[in-house]
Amino acid sequence: MVKLIASLLLLAVVAQAYGDFKSKQESKSFARELHIERERQKLEKQEKEKQNSNPNHGEGQDQGCKGSLAVPEITKDWVDIKDACIKGMRHQIQEEINASYQYLAMGAYFSRDTVNRPGFAEHFFKAAKEEREHGSKLVEYLSMRGQLTEGVSDLINVPTVAKQEWTDGASALSDALDLEIKVTRSIRKLIQTCEGKPYNHYHLVDYLTGVYLEEQLHGQRELAGKLTTLKKMMDTNGELGEFLFDKTL
Repeated sequence: MVKLIASLLLLAVVAQAYGDFKSKQESKSFARELHIERERQKLEKQEKEKQNSNPNHGEGQDQGCKGSLAVPEITKDWVDIKDACIKGMRHQIQEEINASYQYLAMGAYFSRDTVNRPGFAEHFFKAAKEEREHGSKLVEYLSMRGQLTEGVSDLINVPTVAKQEWTDGASALSDALDLEIKVTRSIRKLIQTCEGKPYNHYHLVDYLTGVYLEEQLHGQRELAGKLTTLKKMMDTNGELGEFLFDKTL
């Protein structure tokens, strides 16, 4: 019995000692964290006082981030695309964006559950992406020729889509062909403007002729062929013909 009591007393003493030790450790840890926090606040206060005493502190860095550093003076003789040709390029960019939005409207229409022509929808969404890429490439070309240093905010206006529903796939393809014809004529007009005197921008004209006009002509022929095939199938099989044609797109 005496041994039991002695053991219990010993355990109580050990527990008390451990508790005191743990409490001291926690107190030291808390004191250390408090010291670190006070040092951090002290450094922040010193930094603010330093900035207040020097109003130009960090001005160079801020200007660098904002792009407001003075532009060095270099010759502008290499920027030789001007006047009506630039205006025509900006107009063509807008035409490409307008076509892209119209194709998006077509794709959205044929994606409706009440219409459900996935082939047509995919075809028009793909066409919308191509027109948007055409506009982007023209923007890149202008930048390459030293343009777009001003008047960028009004470079592209969000167009209003005039038509959002179609009676059938044939009417949509017919509108798409008319849209491509309009874009092609716009490109030809731009080429005539930029190749005539006093401009003679041969590189741009070659770019428009070899890349854009080539693709436009092939696209028109492809749409004309699709429209002819679809009308033949609809004349023979009606709506079933359109359904089957949609599977081929």
